[in-house]
Amino acid sequence: MRYTKDFEKLGLPDGFKFGIELEAFNVKTKGKDSLYSGKSAEYIKSKNWHMATKSEEMLVSEGGAELVSPILKDTEQDWESVFDMCEHIKKFPGNKGDNVVANSKCGLHIHFDAEVLAKDPNKMKNFLRLYAEAEELLYKMCNDKDNPIRKSAINKDFSGIHFISAAWRNGMAAPTGKKILQKIENGTLKLSYKKFGRLRMLASKYKLDERRYSGLNLTNIGNAKKNTIEFRMANGTLDFNVIKQNVFLYASLINTSIQMTEHPELYQERLNTFYNTNVSEREKAESFLSLIMDNPEDRKIYLDRWESVKNAEVFQKNDRKGFSQNRFKREQFRQIALRTPSNIVSTMYTQFKEMISKTNDIGEFDYDR
Repeated sequence: MRYTKDFEKLGLPDGFKFGIELEAFNVKTKGKDSLYSGKSAEYIKSKNWHMATKSEEMLVSEGGAELVSPILKDTEQDWESVFDMCEHIKKFPGNKGDNVVANSKCGLHIHFDAEVLAKDPNKMKNFLRLYAEAEELLYKMCNDKDNPIRKSAINKDFSGIHFISAAWRNGMAAPTGKKILQKIENGTLKLSYKKFGRLRMLASKYKLDERRYSGLNLTNIGNAKKNTIEFRMANGTLDFNVIKQNVFLYASLINTSIQMTEHPELYQERLNTFYNTNVSEREKAESFLSLIMDNPEDRKIYLDRWESVKNAEVFQKNDRKGFSQNRFKREQFRQIALRTPSNIVSTMYTQFKEMISKTNDIGEFDYDR
């Protein structure tokens, strides 16, 4: 697998299928000569894309639009189709400005066929373990450079029509890494598809996949009509290259989970490096990308993304969100040390090493409790 520009294939493994939801704001969807009517609607349907309605996507009722792709494969034809839809939607600005935009109301949601993981429980477990360990990094790598994740993705948003559901939803793409690690450690990890209803809501707190408003949406696994895992954390965009880069990022994570299950001996050294938590965030990011991507040029795309937003305000106080904790050493602790007299730092460092030594005697991994 290699990242490629334009419509060239990425080299995804056989059997990898995916789908894309394009969201945009200030789009004319009503009346004559709108995105959803006339020749435009005919064109969209001819490409087998779906125009989301108000009942399917709240953004449509707020002056936006959503186009949902058919099942896609890593072919030049399908990549060209994605590009065409990105360009087509831009042709229909609404009455809220001169241009169609992918603003903070929008997200880029990418689905992958879950069958490549779900048919082997070990592959799914390894995928979830890798995801949980890298989740915070993924949130910083999933958008173009200098474009930090939208605030509403990982924070409660009581504005607009979302104010009621915000009471129980921790953002439109809430982190779940902490919960995943806890359930893996406790042996209580369960994934299944159930119809909506009281039973599901009552059981939700005991399951990992209770709601779809997570950065990693697992609620569709096992659904005969839509057996997918969905990555929801990225900001909305109509930039074809950014979309293709995200498909490559997520597919690389999934493929690594499969390969490390089938050929563990080839990944053990890199896994040991990646799971080491006594490292800086940069070292963690570098080891993650080295684990899932072979080419240095590919890795640089996502390391540059991470570098440009790693200290963005939206990521402050991440310990209060659903990210798995203590996966790397926080930069703020280093800043505290720089402001602290050296004799105190020396004493604290000695005590910290003793604490780490005792922790290591307990076992190989130190998950959150």
